[in-house]
Amino acid sequence: MIANSGHDERGKFSGGQAGDQSGTEWQIQKWYNRPWDWVFRYPREDVAEMIASLAEEAAKNNKIGYDQNQRTTFWTQLSKVGYHPKNITIACEADCSAGVAALVKATGYLLNIDDLKNVSKDMYTGSEKKILIEAGFSAFGDQAITNGEGYLRRGDILLCEGHHTAINLTDGIYINDKDHWVHVGGDWFYQNKFGENTKGWALIKETKGNYSHWYYFDASGRMVKGWKWINDKLYLFMPSGDLEGAMCVTDTTGNQSPQNIIE
Repeated sequence: MIANSGHDERGKFSGGQAGDQSGTEWQIQKWYNRPWDWVFRYPREDVAEMIASLAEEAAKNNKIGYDQNQRTTFWTQLSKVGYHPKNITIACEADCSAGVAALVKATGYLLNIDDLKNVSKDMYTGSEKKILIEAGFSAFGDQAITNGEGYLRRGDILLCEGHHTAINLTDGIYINDKDHWVHVGGDWFYQNKFGENTKGWALIKETKGNYSHWYYFDASGRMVKGWKWINDKLYLFMPSGDLEGAMCVTDTTGNQSPQNIIE
């Protein structure tokens, strides 16, 4: 599910009445593919949760509507009522990007994070990527993440660059609270619960079995397969199979197999 601010009461982008006359100017709806180019994720769970909960409040308060010509009046009212959209009683307007900017700023004030406070209220979909990265968000552009909801986290911000933005409200089916494998575009990554990729060496326990194995992840977090020079030493990692990517050892007969480590 996403919190989506997309049009006024007439299905247009400007000129309507202040507030949400239809209940759909800013609403909670099923995820859809805009298509999205980027997903932005803040590394702190409390920040992501605050952004999502404020987005839900905004979608449920019909004093908040959509109008590109009055897009910052939402922030004006939000800053007067303690940064919670549910407290707004004067009809006001946002659009998709001004709405996201206002919620990120409000989160900054509520959690006292200066980089979020300083996000511009005038942010638009053409400047959003740069602004959010500078504010401390991680950006994900892999299609397996952007083209479906399975790898999304609650509080992620979705962006179709130059066109539209929205806030994701639910964890995808592949998300959990433990370190986990993620398969994206033919490559494997090993992420923590915040969606951050492991880099360098990692000893990882089998998902099924009693052994752990050494893996190596490059600078972007992709799991290495096959032969790889690391610090002037050549290593072999399983190129395929159930233990793809596991570091190999060579026995006395020259056969190479994954190194099984009992922890």
